[in-house]
Amino acid sequence: MGLFSDLLKGKQGEQLKNGAQSFLGEAEKGFQKLFEGDIQPAAQTAQAPAPAQPAASYGESGDSWGEKMPAEENQYSFGGAFTDYFRTVFETEFPAYTISMEPIRQKGDVFFTFTQGGRKALVVEIMSESSASQKLKNQCAAEGVPYLRFYHDHAGWWNTRSYVVRRVTNALR
Repeated sequence: MGLFSDLLKGKQGEQLKNGAQSFLGEAEKGFQKLFEGDIQPAAQTAQAPAPAQPAASYGESGDSWGEKMPAEENQYSFGGAFTDYFRTVFETEFPAYTISMEPIRQKGDVFFTFTQGGRKALVVEIMSESSASQKLKNQCAAEGVPYLRFYHDHAGWWNTRSYVVRRVTNALR
């Protein structure tokens, strides 16, 4: 056995492993936001979702974060399940692609596959922010398929229509 195997044994090893996974997950989220241009002020991203009624005015169209729900259509103002919201946005905004949805695990998380001409063009995973799973992301990287992730339960993030469309459009380029 190697040094790392010995370190990861027992309760302390499990704590070390969990801490490292948590750190790496948070670092990955930060890098994704950085490279996608989605970094927002920390005080804004830590807010819990606002009431189900849109705010009267909210600043620029397309803002997808903050304590007040934007007037723009978003995951929470849609009036249905997050899976229905994303499916509707994808099918409406990207009609040139065949889009299929598949469940992941037992948490209710899902992923959508965009195909065109028999070629897998994009995989979009919609998951809980508490999930640390990297399986689908790693699989897409190994296959050379673009991958995006949205969180359906991240406090203060609304997944506005323009935000979702912008990210998917950029990933499909």
